[in-house]
Amino acid sequence: MKKNHRLNVFVFLLLFGIGVSSIGDFIYLVALNVFILKQTESALAVAGIWVAGRIASLIVSPWAGSISDRLSYRKQLIVIELIRGILVGMIPIASNTYITYTILFFLGAFGFFFNNAFLPYLTSLIPEEWRKIVNSLSSFLRYGAFLIGPAAAGFLMEVGNLSLAFWVDTVSFIISGVGFMLLPETSNHYRESTIILESVKKRKWIKIVKEDWRMVISFLRSRILFSTLYLLNTFIMILALLVDSQEVVFAKDALQLGDSGYSLMVFSAGMGFVAGSLILTFIAKHIGTKWLIGIGRFLSALGYLIYALAPNFYWALGGLIILGLFGAMASIGFTTYIQNQVPLSMMGRINNVIGFFQQGLSIVFILAGGFLVSEYGIRTLMVCTTILMFILSIILTGMILTEKRNSLFKDEIK
Repeated sequence: MKKNHRLNVFVFLLLFGIGVSSIGDFIYLVALNVFILKQTESALAVAGIWVAGRIASLIVSPWAGSISDRLSYRKQLIVIELIRGILVGMIPIASNTYITYTILFFLGAFGFFFNNAFLPYLTSLIPEEWRKIVNSLSSFLRYGAFLIGPAAAGFLMEVGNLSLAFWVDTVSFIISGVGFMLLPETSNHYRESTIILESVKKRKWIKIVKEDWRMVISFLRSRILFSTLYLLNTFIMILALLVDSQEVVFAKDALQLGDSGYSLMVFSAGMGFVAGSLILTFIAKHIGTKWLIGIGRFLSALGYLIYALAPNFYWALGGLIILGLFGAMASIGFTTYIQNQVPLSMMGRINNVIGFFQQGLSIVFILAGGFLVSEYGIRTLMVCTTILMFILSIILTGMILTEKRNSLFKDEIK
C-alpha cells in the first residue's frame, strides 16, 4: 500500500513537470514568432525558427544517445530544464537576430537531449502495467498544453509585453526542473560518466560513438520485424509533418478560409488529440497495444485522407477530429510498444540513429513540399501525400494485427 502511494506521488510529480514544461513550450513558441517578426519584419526569418531547431537536432542526434544512455536520466532532465529556462530568459535581451538564432540552436539541441532522457526515465520509473495509462496522461497534458499555451501567450502579451511571456516561460522551465528534483533516481540505467570523461580526455569519443552505432545497427538487423514497424511508423510521421507544414496554405487556397477558419481547424485537431488521450486514460489498460497502434494508425491516416479530399470546411473539420482522436491512440500505443521492446540502456541511441535520418528526411520533404505546391498545387500535394500515408498505414496495421505477430506485444489482450 505504501509502495503504491509513493508511486502515485512520483507519477503526479512527473506529470506535473511535463504539464508545466509543455505549456511553457507553447507560450515560448507563440511569443518567439511574434518577437522574430517584430525584430526582422521578415517572413523568411520566422521560418528560420523551425530550421534552427532541426539543424541542431541533425548535429547532435548522431552522438547524443551515447551520452544520454550513460548518465543519470533524472539529473539530465533537471539540468536541461534549468538551462532551457535560462536560455529562454535571454531571448528578450538578445541584441540582434544572430544571437537569437544561436539561442534557438542551443534550445533545439537541449530539447533533443530532453526527449532522449525522458522516455528511458519514464520507462524505468513506471511499472509495465501502468505505462499505457501514464503515457495517456502524458499525451493529454502535452496536447492540452497545445490549446492552453497559445491562449496564455496571447493573454500575457496583451496585459504586458513580449518579455513577460518569455519570463513566465522561464519560470515554467525552472518549476519543471524543481519537480524532477523531487523524483527518485532509478537504478536500472547506465551511470558511466567516468567513461565519458576518460574518452574525452583520451580523444576516444568518436570511437565510442562508432561502436554505439554498430551496436544499434546490429540490434535493428537482429529484430527485422521490429525495425520494419519502427521505420514504417517513422515514415508515416514524416508524411504527416509534410501535410501539417502546408496546413495554412491548404486552408486558405484550397478551402478558401480566413484566419478564423484556419484557427478553428487547428483547434479542432488539438481537441481531437486531447479527447483521444483523455479517453485512453480510462480504457487503455483494457486495450492491447497492437490494437492501439493498428487501429489508431489506420484511422488517423483515414482522417488525414478525408481532410485532404475535403470539398469544404466541415469535411475538413471532421477529418481533423478523426485524425486527432486516433492519432493520439497510435502515438500512445507506439510509445508503449517501444518501452516494452527496446532495452532501457539502448533507448537513447536507437532513437538517435533513426532520429538522425528522420530529421534529415523531414527537412528534405518539407522543402520538396514547398516546391511541389508551386508546381502542381496544394490540393495535389495533400491528396497524393495522404494516399501514400494511408497505404503505408494499411501495411503497418496488417503486419501488427496478423496473429503470428502477437509475440511482439507483451501485454496483448486477446
